[in-house]
Amino acid sequence: MSGPVKAVPLRAASAFLGLALAAGAAAALEPEVLFSKVSGSVWAVRTFDAQERPLRAGSAVVIAPGRLVTNCHVLAKASSFVIKQDNVTYGATLEFPDPARDLCQIKVANFTAPPVALAPAGSARVGQRVYAIGNPRGLENTLSEGILSGLRGGTGGGGAGEPEARLLQTTAAISPGSSGGGLFDSEGRLLGITTFAARDGGSLNFAMPVEFLAELPVRAKAMLEARASEPAGSARRGAGSSVALNEPLRAGDALEYVRTDKLTGTRATVIYRVDRINGDEIVFNGGGKVEKTDGQVVSVTSPAGGLFDSSSPPGGWARNNLLPGMRWQANYASAGENQRYELVATVGGERSVRVDGVELQVLSIGYEGWIYASSMSAPLASGSVRFSGAALYSPELRRVVRFEAAYQRGIVSGGNEVLELVRIQR
Repeated sequence: MSGPVKAVPLRAASAFLGLALAAGAAAALEPEVLFSKVSGSVWAVRTFDAQERPLRAGSAVVIAPGRLVTNCHVLAKASSFVIKQDNVTYGATLEFPDPARDLCQIKVANFTAPPVALAPAGSARVGQRVYAIGNPRGLENTLSEGILSGLRGGTGGGGAGEPEARLLQTTAAISPGSSGGGLFDSEGRLLGITTFAARDGGSLNFAMPVEFLAELPVRAKAMLEARASEPAGSARRGAGSSVALNEPLRAGDALEYVRTDKLTGTRATVIYRVDRINGDEIVFNGGGKVEKTDGQVVSVTSPAGGLFDSSSPPGGWARNNLLPGMRWQANYASAGENQRYELVATVGGERSVRVDGVELQVLSIGYEGWIYASSMSAPLASGSVRFSGAALYSPELRRVVRFEAAYQRGIVSGGNEVLELVRIQR
């Protein structure tokens, strides 16, 4: 028979409980301690063209011995690249590309910087304190602090029986050059790779979740095998391959679309021919349309593509660095029309389409909203005009390859059109 249970003094019990709780939860690091712990594993990336001229700057995080991860868009169009910290520079090579998720693993020979610790899968929680370390605007190893303000989308990061990894939204500041840097929790563990900031979103900054890093080798291998299985000779310029499709446009090239009026069944060919390239601007159709070389629309004065052009938001129907789950509002006056659009855009999942016999990975973007008269912000005379649209955007081509839009004005008037890219004439 057991003896009597002795009461534990309240002060002693409280102390014991405090020790137990402290032992069960890792202590958050002070920001200066965290920075000292992980900053040596966040490096600057510099890329160069074939003539060794500088192209872009970004960041990269050491995730394994001699291995770093950055964003693929940092390496775009580079003939060579290096990683740099202070006065130390290493040449680097691409190992595993996953452009669909904008994550590229690179390798560096004779590299001794320590890998960072990875946060456990699924550990990200809205409201937790986070820290971004990168190289914004070339300022090496810059620390910014914020919270994890959202988990967006569900992009297939989890394994069988596991929750899907989601895009990390944070208030920690991110600027050009931060791409490829690290987003860390308060213990200095890597939560994600900082990828982009919303242009007009204030503190809307995003990172790819750390769970995606484990999938890089398999996804890269699948993509490279798919490209290797393309018919022999398809890599020749103008042969209809992805190499030919995604080459930079030159004067004399033309984008050939087909526009279909779904109300009448009428089909028409729409050509955007490159007249000239002025710096980072591409001029089509005698100035009727001007784009940046990254695909953003500068101006449309001749809407050859029907609703695709006449209803276009400033900058076009897509944005750079799109990821599943993104949402934004587009409130704007249409070019050359006395109409105002109030739309909500939502990025859906990935899918594949074929353009001129070439398989392309695209993101779907849906648009829903209303058209109003520009004056007095009143609905059009025929009543509220509902507008809906959908686009398939190719990050590889940096342009929309299919666009569909519909609206109804009154009983018999309206529009319902589809515009599809069929080939790029070289």
